[in-house]
Amino acid sequence: MRIRLFKKKKSRFDESVEIVDGSRICGETTIGHHTYIGARCDVTKAEIGRYVSIANNVSIGSGEHHIKNISTSSLFYKNAYEELTRGTCIIESDAWIAVDAVIRRNVRIGLGAIVGANSFVNRDVPDFGIVVGSPAKLIGYRFEPDQIEQIRASCWWEAGIEEAKEIIARLQNEIL
Repeated sequence: MRIRLFKKKKSRFDESVEIVDGSRICGETTIGHHTYIGARCDVTKAEIGRYVSIANNVSIGSGEHHIKNISTSSLFYKNAYEELTRGTCIIESDAWIAVDAVIRRNVRIGLGAIVGANSFVNRDVPDFGIVVGSPAKLIGYRFEPDQIEQIRASCWWEAGIEEAKEIIARLQNEIL
């Protein structure tokens, strides 16, 4: 695993995380166990949960210029990096972000949520919600409300891989 980090700070993720070559991960980003980040992704100041799947060419939390300033050029900011990257992006556990998605700063992608390919996400995505488009719109949920509550109650994403497999198999039989 070779990772290019920018803004030299100690990264906080372990060997169960797979990050494909060519991706850039900000040193202020945290990544949970068993998460996959595809090729050519750019992740800035994010909290990424466990068992998250991020496809190729995804941009999470890129810098955003102040549109109410006289100039949008970062040359006029006192500390460009800090000003452009205010706020944290949160990607909850078991989320799937498909290829070429863009997630804006200060957005939360909920537990088990899906972001469709080529989507531009500028608002929070609810747990187990499915969003697509530009701007992304909620088109449905992965499960019925009672099923979502059973999955939430299991907290399977907090388990190690072997225990998680057992819990998921049990849930598959019980609710699907």
